[in-house]
Amino acid sequence: MRLPDIWGQGALFAFSGMDGECRVYSCLNAHLLGDLLGVRIHARELFDLYVVLDGIKDIQYEAVASDVIKARLKDAQGMETPFLLTFLDQQTIVGLCGRGRVQLRSLRAINETRTEHGSVFVCGTSAFHFWRRDEGELTLFSFSLGDFAPVTREKVEALCAGRIAFFESFGPLCPKDEALALTFLKCISVMKSQVYTADGQFRQRWTTPNRLPHRWLWLWDSAFHSLGNFLLDETLPRDTLLSVLDVQREDGFIPHLARPSFTSDITQPPLLAWAAVKLYERTGDADFLRDIKNKLQKYLEWNIRNRRDPESGLFCWHVNTNSENCRADESGMDNSPRFDNVSVMECIDFSCFMLNEASAMARIDEVTGECSDRDWQKYASELKQAINGRLWDEKDGFYYDRVPGGDFHKVKSVASFLPLFCGAATEDNARVLSEKLKDASSFDTYLPLPSISRSDPSFDADMWRGAVWLNCNYMICEGLKKYGFTQQADEIIKKTVREVALYYLRDGVIYEMYDPDGRVSPRCIRRKGRPIEPYDPRVRYQAIRDYGWTSALYCAMISENKELFM
Repeated sequence: MRLPDIWGQGALFAFSGMDGECRVYSCLNAHLLGDLLGVRIHARELFDLYVVLDGIKDIQYEAVASDVIKARLKDAQGMETPFLLTFLDQQTIVGLCGRGRVQLRSLRAINETRTEHGSVFVCGTSAFHFWRRDEGELTLFSFSLGDFAPVTREKVEALCAGRIAFFESFGPLCPKDEALALTFLKCISVMKSQVYTADGQFRQRWTTPNRLPHRWLWLWDSAFHSLGNFLLDETLPRDTLLSVLDVQREDGFIPHLARPSFTSDITQPPLLAWAAVKLYERTGDADFLRDIKNKLQKYLEWNIRNRRDPESGLFCWHVNTNSENCRADESGMDNSPRFDNVSVMECIDFSCFMLNEASAMARIDEVTGECSDRDWQKYASELKQAINGRLWDEKDGFYYDRVPGGDFHKVKSVASFLPLFCGAATEDNARVLSEKLKDASSFDTYLPLPSISRSDPSFDADMWRGAVWLNCNYMICEGLKKYGFTQQADEIIKKTVREVALYYLRDGVIYEMYDPDGRVSPRCIRRKGRPIEPYDPRVRYQAIRDYGWTSALYCAMISENKELFM
């Protein structure tokens, strides 16, 4: 089985909480360099750990994964030497290479003390230990936040072999197409890298979108992560969702972002009950639903009390009117033009998510045999009626957001297809939406589905102003199948999967968003500002590389649609 073996600048390199203790403030995070064979380590200071390539004429990679790199370097005389890089633990990177080739450089001039064991770099209260030892034609080395970490060749080889063996169990799950299979394994690797262990208010493992630059937990990201990370470990999705619920306030509120000792004061799209039901459908674990049911209900009741328009019964995101590029962080669609020049809207996506959660809660009541305080099926029916009565524009044949007591806010966005996902659309409306998804001038782009219609004046392919996001494609395809448009959904899924694979093979990374026209690499897409080179998320966030929900949903699309890929 061929392993993921594509080198990509900015690809994540990090220790996984699946292999041992991994805490957000204690672990090393790194990404692959673009101009050197090595990694940039992001700790309190920045270090480049790399191999000098003088005299090397070829590099043959066997594995380039999130926690292990294995390659052979060939010189002009045809002599080969190995290169291995992996983790001993959350604080220690270890490796081996040709004699004398390993180098470490600090990106700032900080104090270095050389000892008989190696070099110590001190910055404030932090010390970084670089150890190396020549052994025949090889050099063994380690970089650690702890003390010096001497390793043997046998230890480094055993660690790498174990990390590589992790992929063997996924062979039967891989698509038959090699490009898709390589990308599938790469996504497995990315998901593994984004697992932390219990820490602070998180009582079990939890996941983050990408470790660099996003190091924390996000609400709707975690729901999407759970759809794919069940492939890694059947208990991981449960841990992922439980950790989101760990940060719930007593009044039911769940923050959009949480750290081990911090929570934000806005929320995010409610998808937890839906994700929990999808997990139940895979595992049959009704006890898990029973354990979390009251917390799920409390969260939805908080939204009803605090985000529901009392007149229409529809839901309104908190809008940050002081921000230009992130007016609706609560919606997850940070810079969407839907929120330009408005302060309050009855929102089609929020209302659809709440309808979807109400239906999921009704399913949880059915599975557990326990009735909730609210009749969720009845509530879902009422909300469906409100969505169709208030947010469907008969003239345009489209769902829009609406200013309370006023007119439609006519921005044609991907959010307007979520009535398919939650089952709000009437059969007639669903047919109209299906046809609009086939319109090449709006949503049927080279890579569907753009977050904003190509025909809309606000289309810009800048993040949520036109770029394609896998979470939207996943939800809308699920909705299309619900209404019987299976072939149409299958075509969108196949195009989505192949585009992710195309840019993994070209760039070596899994991106957070993609160009609807397929003309440029996502690294060239605007993200609240023009992209720059070289890639450095400290300078400017660009299309994030090795992104969590893209990886999770790529794997979910394949595993849930085996007939398309196996």
